Amino acid sequence: MTYLRRLQQAHRIEVNGEATYAAAARWTRSPDHRAKWRALADLETRMKGRVAAEIVALGRVAAERGLDIWTGHAIGTVVAALPWRMMLRGLRLVTRHTTRFWQRLEVEHTGGNARVLADLTAHERAQVEFAERELYGESNGSLEPVLALLS
Repeated sequence: MTYLRRLQQAHRIEVNGEATYAAAARWTRSPDHRAKWRALADLETRMKGRVAAEIVALGRVAAERGLDIWTGHAIGTVVAALPWRMMLRGLRLVTRHTTRFWQRLEVEHTGGNARVLADLTAHERAQVEFAERELYGESNGSLEPVLALLS
């Protein structure tokens, strides 16, 4: 798959993630969880923008598909209702998978923007680390990897 096509795929993933986390923040009952969802949504928003800028630099438009947003809202609504630890296990599973996807992009597209590709991998690893810290009972510092990328 071409670099541009992979970036477009990455952009759709970020659009969906942003919508998922925003919906989860909206529907969760816990103020603590709401703050965590919002930080995760902010991270997705930032990466979505970085990927979009790279797509535009290649002379294309980074469109946000309504289906990706709608699906994200639906997923976020469901995960907000799940028990926190169950959701964290699912988040860790999904983000481990997408980390491998970003790593594959780095290897496949050495001629692409190495900084953007590395940052995609780093932002996904931060989400894995967030979920793991929460699962290991380190909830007070669980957002540190996410916040470090947002600063």
